[in-house]
Amino acid sequence: MEKLLDDLFQRWESAFDRFYLISHYREQVKTILYAASSRYNLEKFDWTSFPGGGPLMEDRAELKQDTLYEYGLNAEGFPCYLKLEYEYNQVGWQGCYIYNDDDVEYLEFNVSTGIPSVFKRMVFQDGKKIMFQSLTVNSGGGAPVYFNLSKNEIVRELKNSDSSFFVVVRRFEYEGDRIDRSSSINIMPGLGKYTSRNEYTYGETGVLDKIRTFFEDGKSQLSYCRNRENLDLSTLIGKLASAMASAIVEVLTHQDIQAPIALLELYYHLGDNYHPLLSWQSAQDIEEKMQRGDFPFINDKYGGPGVDITPFEDLFVLLEQMMDENDDMDPGSVMLRKACAILTESKLFGKIEVAEDFAAYAIDWSIDGHNDEEFEEILLECGVKQDVLALWRQRGMLPLSER
Repeated sequence: MEKLLDDLFQRWESAFDRFYLISHYREQVKTILYAASSRYNLEKFDWTSFPGGGPLMEDRAELKQDTLYEYGLNAEGFPCYLKLEYEYNQVGWQGCYIYNDDDVEYLEFNVSTGIPSVFKRMVFQDGKKIMFQSLTVNSGGGAPVYFNLSKNEIVRELKNSDSSFFVVVRRFEYEGDRIDRSSSINIMPGLGKYTSRNEYTYGETGVLDKIRTFFEDGKSQLSYCRNRENLDLSTLIGKLASAMASAIVEVLTHQDIQAPIALLELYYHLGDNYHPLLSWQSAQDIEEKMQRGDFPFINDKYGGPGVDITPFEDLFVLLEQMMDENDDMDPGSVMLRKACAILTESKLFGKIEVAEDFAAYAIDWSIDGHNDEEFEEILLECGVKQDVLALWRQRGMLPLSER
């Protein structure tokens, strides 16, 4: 595996001299489609199909946003060219898909610096995929510091930093005609280099059912799950919210909580991590905070317990897959706020002592709740009633203090 990792970095370095391929594959474009985010995951390619993996539009006017992905398809209907540009700052990338006899490559370049921002390669043997290599430069290789550097200087700068690359090298193993397992070397900013393996489970009809990833520290997580019950998004959100609410109460029953809970916060990161961290405050905590002039809904005690999603991880993975396929990260927030509504309205199912005006709320403070109207709308989604909001206004908890 280490040799495959070295090979990936060598191929990435060689890609600096292949920018000329962009114009070659741009000339092969027969059809243009537009998307709001990245499409055509190379890991899903086979020699008969290449699924887009999300919505694609024929008219760019349907996508009213600053970031626009433009895909050029060749005569066979496969993508051969990509153009991506941020309109607000004119930073752009261009890429091409290269179809060889036994492998498929994707090269993407930052147009301003010429840095290969993405290199991906899927290798086949007798029609079966046997190896995948992927390298993505953090921040797309567009930092101004690279503008006046030579290729060798850029390579040296990037390789000397622990935060430069997202890397995966994966080798597949088969049982008959089906992938049985895969082994990977991964490099991630903040995590360094580590190994993992995937185990594949199939249903009675031979359709892939689940993929579970095992890490070198002994932990594992479900990374793919088939929608066996054909759940629609609304039903899935409801089932997952109910399971999440029950799991949260289970966590709280094992905490040393000294006073009735007045506010319970579920902190998460929109578009990235919907495994909430829990923090709570008593009425006295809130009063002391208000006397100091602090905003009472932002907790001082972050880093609280997380929620074990193992009993319902299949539902959680299904939601992540649907969000990815639909190019919409909002359902994760909707699910957590539905869970909060269950907790608020049931007063933690009566299993833990709470204040009379108890409320649970889910929020990503880096994005959400930056004005009175938006924050109160979030609270309403989380099951807080208008009379409680009125009570909080009388106490001075609302509207928001400036921050």
